[in-house]
Order: sequence, then structure tokens, then C-alpha cells
Amino acid sequence: MIWQFTFENYKAFQKEAILDFSAERISEHENSLIVDEGGKERAVPVIAIYGPNGGGKSTVLEALGFLRNTILRVIVLTKLHDEADKFETAIHRLSSNTSKEIYYKLSPEYKDLPTKFDIMFYAEGRKWHYQISMIRNKIIEENLYSQAIGKSDVILIFERTEDECILGEEIEDIAVEKVNDTMPLLSHIAINYDIETIDTVVNWFFNIETLNYDNPRSEKRILLPKTHEKRKQLFEMLGEMDIAIKDIRVEKDLDGNIENVYTKHIMENGGMCEMSLDEESSGTRKLLSCLARINNCLEEGNLLIADELDAKLHPKLLRYIIGLFTNPKSNKKGAQLLLTSHDITTMNHDVFRRDEIWFCAKNPFGASKLYSLAAFRKADGTMIRNDEVYGKRYLEGRYGADPYIRRILDWEESE
Repeated sequence: MIWQFTFENYKAFQKEAILDFSAERISEHENSLIVDEGGKERAVPVIAIYGPNGGGKSTVLEALGFLRNTILRVIVLTKLHDEADKFETAIHRLSSNTSKEIYYKLSPEYKDLPTKFDIMFYAEGRKWHYQISMIRNKIIEENLYSQAIGKSDVILIFERTEDECILGEEIEDIAVEKVNDTMPLLSHIAINYDIETIDTVVNWFFNIETLNYDNPRSEKRILLPKTHEKRKQLFEMLGEMDIAIKDIRVEKDLDGNIENVYTKHIMENGGMCEMSLDEESSGTRKLLSCLARINNCLEEGNLLIADELDAKLHPKLLRYIIGLFTNPKSNKKGAQLLLTSHDITTMNHDVFRRDEIWFCAKNPFGASKLYSLAAFRKADGTMIRNDEVYGKRYLEGRYGADPYIRRILDWEESE
């Protein structure tokens, strides 16, 4: 369970941005909240980020993806030689963004200032806190701490700066003298040692699932469950969304290469017909590309990051997917969903808590800011009420993240 993610001096974000999954003290959809094993802290299962094009929504997701890639890429590339079956597909899940120029570029001095990432999450009965700062890929600070759930004591795993490295008791015997200053110490230990503490942290990052539909090829990557039970579950979910696909057949050549994929439908006379996957709607293809991954996250209690999840999906289908995470009956393991969206029909109190609706917007100088609806205050200092029509107010620019609609109407009126 992710608790909080903070970053600064990353692309469009000049100042510190905080994405907080901890639940506010508001009485909305309380049964949907994820409670830690100690029963004291509560987190939201979903955060949806809204805002204009170019406002920084995707950058928030990219920042978390960049942190994940920084830790995992060297591990995956190294392990490919030893555990090919496990890691061969994993390399494709990592972003190809390895640019050194990740700093905020609209102020020249930020080139020489550190880009910082700070994340807190729960895994294996402990709360973990990982921090890393870098300048042009050179790591200048890196820290890892843990805290047992229900305990107040914070345990040092390691603290690393350019000048020294302090190791906690759990890893005190490892050698760190020759660690490259471009490689995270976390990655170095994971590659060279078998330490449960480090493996827990690395596996948490490894199990994050990402869906990015900015690339049209993503919709052609279909993950089909291997077991009959899970395949049945997949098609039952499609049936609940009024998509009458009963099975999928994969056609391969003699060498085992996929030639075509067919969906099976029941005809009016009770017979079965097949359609090429290319003949299905783009929305159906998108669902087939993501539902199995969504199911995996729900079954394992993992984090799913989805950019532009609403693209090509009917609002009811988007609402159904969100409901899988907010309904404790379908989300028994505490899985979480982080998405960006332009769909305002789901921006309402029936679907979300106010602390699950977030906005990205740019100030007049081009720097992005990130904030939640629960944290937004009106001119008189009062909180947004939970019976407001969020979508309408958003389109009017009342929440600061002006989606251009009001200005477009103004231009038409003036013309």
C-alpha cells in the first residue's frame, strides 16, 4: 500500500509536489478505505488526477515511474542472465525514459539543483520510507528506513551521501566502498546480496503495474490468464460490462508465432461466431489489454498506475473499473489505482471521496502544482462541500485547474 509520494525539480514541477494517499477525516465512502494491519492508519484506494492538457498530470505518474525505473532497471538487466523467465517480460514494463535532463528547465539555476524523490509505503507488516536525490543521474543522497506497524521506533536501514554511508544492523556486513555514484545503493544490494529487507522493498516497486495508452500499440498487448478459472473470471467481467465475448482464440504458425487473435461471440441462434480482434472496437481492445492486469493487482494487492485510462472507454466502463478498487468485496487485498483522466462524468461524490480527486495546473510562469479537492479552499476559506457538482465547478474553473472550457466560451462570446 502506497502512503505518500513526494518529488521536486522534476520536469514541469519546480517546487515540492506531494501526492498523499492517506485518508482525510471526512465522512465519505469510509467502507472503501484501506486500513493498515495495525488498524490505525487509513489510505484511499484510488486517486484520479484531472487538469488541462500540459498541466502536469502525466508528469506525476512519470515521476513515480522514473523512481521505479531508477531502482529496477539495472537489477532487471543484470538478472536477465540468471532468471530469464521472470525478468524477460519485466524489462518491457519499464519506461524507456532514461534522460539525464529531468530537472525543471524554466529556471536555469535548477540544472545544478538536485531532483528529489521521497516515498512511503507499507509492505510485509512494515512501513518503509525511501529517499533519493540526484543531479544529472549522479546520486548525492539516498536513505532507507522502516517502521514496524504499531511501533513508534524507526529503524535505519542505510543513509548514504557523497561523503559517507551509514549501514543499519540488518545490512551492516555488506561492502559499499565500490558502489558507483550513478547506481542506487538499494539496487546494488539487491543484485549482490540476498537480504530479505532489501528484497521486500525491491519487490514492492517491481510489483507496480503500469498502463500507458499514449502509445497505440499498448492496446494490442493482451494478457490472457493461463488458468480456466481466471479466464472465466475475465469474460464474466466483460459480461458485466455488456461486452458479449465468451472466449478468445489465438492462432499461431508452425514456429509458435502469433498470426491472429479471434474473439468468440454467441449468435442469436445459439451458435458461436468468431471475429478478428482488429474488428473489435478500440474500447473493447483496450479492456482486453488491461482487465487481466487489473485483476492481478486486485488479487495481489498491488498498485496500478494508468495514464489516460478513460480514453476510448465509455464513462460507465471507467466507473466500473474504479469501482473494482473502491468496493471492498472486489478489493480484498488493498490494491490501489492511480490514474489521470479528463472524464468529468465520474468526478462526483457517488464515485469518489474528495481526497481521491486531485488537480494539476500551471502557474503563469509555467510551473505545475498538484493539490487535492479536499485541500482546496474557497475564497472565504471554507472547504468544498461534498454535495457540490464537482464536474460543473471544475469546468467553470472554480478549482484552479482551468480546463480551458470557460475561456473558449468567453472567446466565442467576445467574437
